[in-house]
Parts: sequence; C-alpha cells; structure tokens
Amino acid sequence: MTPFLTKVRQFTGWALIIVSTVLMFVSIFVATTGELLKGGGIYVASQLTWYPGLALLGPEIIQKSKDLWNNFVDKIRGRKKK
Repeated sequence: MTPFLTKVRQFTGWALIIVSTVLMFVSIFVATTGELLKGGGIYVASQLTWYPGLALLGPEIIQKSKDLWNNFVDKIRGRKKK
C-alpha cells in the first residue's frame, strides 16, 4: 500500500506545481491588461498551490535539485560523467 500512496503523493505534488506555474503566467498576463486586482488574486492562488506542492514533493524536489546543480557544476568545471 505504501508505494501506491507514494505515487499518489508525487502525482498530487507535481499536479499542484504545474497548476501553480500556469496560474502564475496567467496572473502576469491579466495584470498586463490593466486588471491588477484580478492579476494579484490569481497570483495569490498560484502561491496557495505552489507551497503545498513543494511540501508533497519534498524529498523528490531536493534530490532533483541536487542532481541538476551537480550536473551544472560538472559542466562548468568540464568534468565528464562516470
């Protein structure tokens, strides 16, 4: 049962992150049309989905961030992967 719950947690976390990202871009677009109050409200909604998504993906996000950072540093330093 635990692997199933892990999959559900990961799916929910990624879904929240994706929804948050879409809402953030929508809020920027709405704000540029002059409707700042609506744009601000949509931005707040994006933040309300971003942080729970990060909390659900805690271990996965940390590991992915470390992997991306280490790959970036290795490219800058000119190292090859083993």
